[in-house]
Amino acid sequence: MKICHKIRQKLSAYQDGEVSQSQRDNIKAHLGNCDSCRKYLADLGQTYQLINSLPQIKPDPMFTRKVINSVAETSLWNRLFGKPLRLFPVPSAAIAMIIVGLLTGTLLGNLLIQNPYSLSDHSSSSYSGRELTLASLTVFDAIPTGSIADGYFNMVSTNMEYEYEK
Repeated sequence: MKICHKIRQKLSAYQDGEVSQSQRDNIKAHLGNCDSCRKYLADLGQTYQLINSLPQIKPDPMFTRKVINSVAETSLWNRLFGKPLRLFPVPSAAIAMIIVGLLTGTLLGNLLIQNPYSLSDHSSSSYSGRELTLASLTVFDAIPTGSIADGYFNMVSTNMEYEYEK
């Protein structure tokens, strides 16, 4: 069986005349003694005949040029992000981008402009816990006293002050 497996791997090349003379002789000798491999070779030949009997398709002479032009006309943005962006309707995507931009701009503006500490002061010991929380930014100054958010920020600032004291 192991020899049959090796012979069957070479039968296509044998049929196409792509094996050496010594391999051809070995395959012929094996085919003379093995009905299973002879049947396999006959099936292989029948497959080739069926493939050759199929009608030939002639492509348009400009087919390759049309494909290349089509790919070249598609922008890199559409190739990379075209399909994912089609999932979101344009108005909701625009609104989401505006909201993210406004929040990011507000947070960065507050950090860079209204922060009372200079950018060159890198010592973490000069900051208290409350000043390092998001509640120190003016975006979050409208937190009502006694609300869940106020309780959370008080808890976080207390824990941070406790950690700094250690």
